Order: sequence, then structure tokens, then C-alpha cells
Amino acid sequence: MTTTRTVPAPAGRRTAPAGARRIARAMSGRGLALFSETIVVSLAVAVLAIPAVTALPALAAGAAHFRRHVEGEADSLAELGRDFLRALRRGWLWGLVAAAGFAAISVTLTSPMISAMPGGEAFRWASGLLGAGGAVVLLRATARWTPSSSWSALIRDAAGESARDFTGSALLLLALALTGVVVWMFAPLVVLVPGMLVLAARAVVARSH
Repeated sequence: MTTTRTVPAPAGRRTAPAGARRIARAMSGRGLALFSETIVVSLAVAVLAIPAVTALPALAAGAAHFRRHVEGEADSLAELGRDFLRALRRGWLWGLVAAAGFAAISVTLTSPMISAMPGGEAFRWASGLLGAGGAVVLLRATARWTPSSSWSALIRDAAGESARDFTGSALLLLALALTGVVVWMFAPLVVLVPGMLVLAARAVVARSH
């Protein structure tokens, strides 16, 4: 009968816990590169979106940057800037409409005068739901943008897919809620919100395909 003996690890050497190994893998290689790109895209999109009416083209340029990074194409900041100009040239009107719409919804949600109106609270809830739905559609549209895209077609297709892909839309709503919580907890982190939202939108679009 053969007896199996366990050989102890050599003195001075310790095996890292499984949790530590998982963290090390997550923070190495491609995962760390994607995390750093998220920060870069966040800062670039935040700067480009300062005029508000340029937010939609800026998000589209950020999404295109993520796609190129993941697919191993040229992903310089200069190329992101060129994408921004392309998206702005063909989509400035949609950017203006989106900025005006969300400004109106923000006023509705925050103005004390709305609560004093008959049915004001119902109107406030309806505005909030409309804003959330609009944000989901626009995030999907920006994630699909290419230099040859028509913004009207992008938004129309994004609206249809938002209704069909309930799970993906719920994930985008969750991303919006989480970024809201992050900003509420520490306001300066608002500069990281664009990259987080663009990354979430790209992930949802990739998942649907």
C-alpha cells in the first residue's frame, strides 16, 4: 500500500490567496489598458462637451475611440479629435436638440414652481422618465456612430433597439444611476462620467451583436 505525502512549501515562500491573484489579473495587461483608456476618454469627452451642444458628438467620438482601441486600430487623441469634428459637422443640430431637451428636463425636475402646479408631481415624474429614455437612446446612437453615419438614422435605429432589447436598456439605465450616485458621493468625479457611460454603451451594443 502506497502512502501519499504532502510536501510542504519551501520555507520563505507563500502562495498568494486566490482573491489576490484575481485582483492581479484584473489589474494587469488588457484590463489595466482599458481602465487607463476610460480615464483618457472621460477627460477628452468632458473637455469637448463643455459647450453642452457638443456633448453628443463628443460622446460619439469617445465611443469610436473605444472601438478602435479594442480592435487594435490607431487610437490616438488626434484621431479622437478628428472624429469629434466629423460628428459635429453632421450632427450639430441633433446636439443642439439634445442639449435643449435635457436642459428643459433638468429645469422641470429641479424647479419648485413645478410642484406648486396642478399635477406638477406627475409631470415631474413623466419628465424624468422621458429624460432617462432619451439618454438610453442617445447613448446607443453614439455607441454605433461612424464617420459615414446619418444621425437621423442612428437615433431612429437606436430608439427601435432600445424598445426591443429590454435587458440592454436596463443595463444602460443602471449605468446612468450608478454614475449619478458616484457624482453625488464625490462631485469632482463628474469628469469620469463620460468615459464610464461610453464604455457601458459600447458594451451593450457589442452584447446585442
